[in-house]
Amino acid sequence: MKKLLRITLVLAVVVIGAVAFKAGYHEYTWRNIELAQTGVFTAPPTTLPPPTTETSTQIPADTEVVPPEKYIIETVENSTGTPMGSTVEKPNFENSVFIGDSVSLGFSRYCIRNGKLKETTFLTVGSYSVASALNMSMAADKGFSHPMYKGKEMPLKTSLEEIKPDNVFICLGINDVAIWGLEGTVQNYCKLINMIRKINPDVQIYIVSTTLMVEEGQKSNLRNITLINLNHNMKQICELYDKIDYIDIMSALQNEKYALSGNYCSDGYIHQSNAAYKIWLVRLGIK
Repeated sequence: MKKLLRITLVLAVVVIGAVAFKAGYHEYTWRNIELAQTGVFTAPPTTLPPPTTETSTQIPADTEVVPPEKYIIETVENSTGTPMGSTVEKPNFENSVFIGDSVSLGFSRYCIRNGKLKETTFLTVGSYSVASALNMSMAADKGFSHPMYKGKEMPLKTSLEEIKPDNVFICLGINDVAIWGLEGTVQNYCKLINMIRKINPDVQIYIVSTTLMVEEGQKSNLRNITLINLNHNMKQICELYDKIDYIDIMSALQNEKYALSGNYCSDGYIHQSNAAYKIWLVRLGIK
């Protein structure tokens, strides 16, 4: 009986001590909060203030990029060629990523050979498209490859979430228009921009003009006029939104027929030569 009484007394002391400690901690915590905020201490409330929640990284609805209400549509007869002039004087390559297809892959290799853009991460792979960049699939039969990052294939969103770049350069589109058409490609491009901005709402995005083809390389569902219209509409979007700029490279590489000049083509189709990539450096403000 005495043993049971002693155990009961011990438990009572422990419970009373725990309650007193909790009350003291409660008062101490509130005291520090109040003193830090007002410099004055009053009696603590009956409950602690609710915990703060993390600020959402969702971009406000009014800053989401949407396709244009009216598309710029030129015909072969009235075309002015790919739009001339960038919307930015000198791009920022600090903590930057360059996203692109086989044409941009060629540029990345040119930069490596010539010691340019050493700090830029190139996420480039052949046959890459805007639609591919939005796709998170890692299935073996997905029909395309994601760019390599840290030695392994990785969806673009995953790579960007790890890198958290401040500046993103995108040069895509030619592998899209034959499938999605002009409007579908622009719509997907807007989705891609919004995806990147959700990863880092303060990111600066640069849309690099989509390359044209040599005149003889055009196909029934892939023609220069569609690529020209894509560039016009992407430049229009860049002019409407903050922190999205258009970089004009293609106007310096097109000929009088508004096609990729043979002097700047390496394969009689669409891929570019070292002479073309030298102009890329100039247009990107790289010495």
